[in-house]
Amino acid sequence: MPGICRMTILGLAIGMCAPAVLAQTKEDTLSPPHQVQVAFNYSYMRANAAPGQCGCFNMSGGSGEVAVQAWRRFSVVADLTGEFAGSSNIPGQSLGLVFVTAGPRFTYFTHRFPRYAPFAQGLAGVVHGFDAPFPNNSGSTTGAANALAAFVGGGLDISINHYLAVRPIQADYALTQLPNSVNAHQNLFRYSAGIVLRIQ
Repeated sequence: MPGICRMTILGLAIGMCAPAVLAQTKEDTLSPPHQVQVAFNYSYMRANAAPGQCGCFNMSGGSGEVAVQAWRRFSVVADLTGEFAGSSNIPGQSLGLVFVTAGPRFTYFTHRFPRYAPFAQGLAGVVHGFDAPFPNNSGSTTGAANALAAFVGGGLDISINHYLAVRPIQADYALTQLPNSVNAHQNLFRYSAGIVLRIQ
């Protein structure tokens, strides 16, 4: 009889503790429901021309990205972005930029709000500038140039169904180092919105 009592008490204790343990385990192992995501975005960029001084102007274009789940809430992202302006802060001068970047992304998922997936990311790679003069420190000028580039920012995905989500907002600070005969440093801001296709 004492053995039965002990087993009963132990069973009750396990029964009372199990929900909390399972909830904690479920939360700890929570991960994105899809291992691969492909996004297509319209993007607006606030930029400065190659010569470096602000005189800021607007660019528009688009981006495509592939995100592959790496571990729990972490993914590896590859991003291709193209931006173009018919006129910049130099009268009659256009500017085109193509970014190829990659890096980590952290996405926050909860069971309480399963449709909403805010994320933060940091990407690094290269930018190709064209259709503009790119003067260097030696005094020569070229019509195209390549340089290092980086994006730091985040956004929000909202699920529509199992395979589709919308991205109403993504905001990134961008840094480029295109030659400008001054400091080879440009600060840019990118706003994006689009759709996300989710693949198992």
